[in-house]
Amino acid sequence: MEENKILKVKSWIYDCTNAEVQAMVKQTEDAEILYSYMYNYNWDNGFEIPQSILDNGKCDLSTALLAFYMADGMVYLFDKAENGNLPQWSAFIRKLYDSILEGKYEKGHIGFKIPLSRVQLYKLGKKLTEPEKFLSKILKE
Repeated sequence: MEENKILKVKSWIYDCTNAEVQAMVKQTEDAEILYSYMYNYNWDNGFEIPQSILDNGKCDLSTALLAFYMADGMVYLFDKAENGNLPQWSAFIRKLYDSILEGKYEKGHIGFKIPLSRVQLYKLGKKLTEPEKFLSKILKE
């Protein structure tokens, strides 16, 4: 990634408020910046910024899968029941899961390797109706 993009992401992480980051995310036209910010996101700050990234038209499948797995989507894949103790998480992960299944996000030029062990991949492959959406690595173009 180019140095200016790295500096931009660092600025968002360390120098900006959540509201400022959300505004900048909405205006971003660069999928690499969206991916990099999502990769470095502090999930203690809530789901608003990740949702803004996912709503950006430049967000690709790699970024969506990264968000899914970083938000503990594995738990959702194994048991799709609602979690009454975590209603915001449940709503976020369900919406993201449905969006990925519906094909909202296209493969871009950013690669993504599913962060699961062989055993986890095997178990999920048996459990999911469309495992390729969540278990196939995306090659960098």
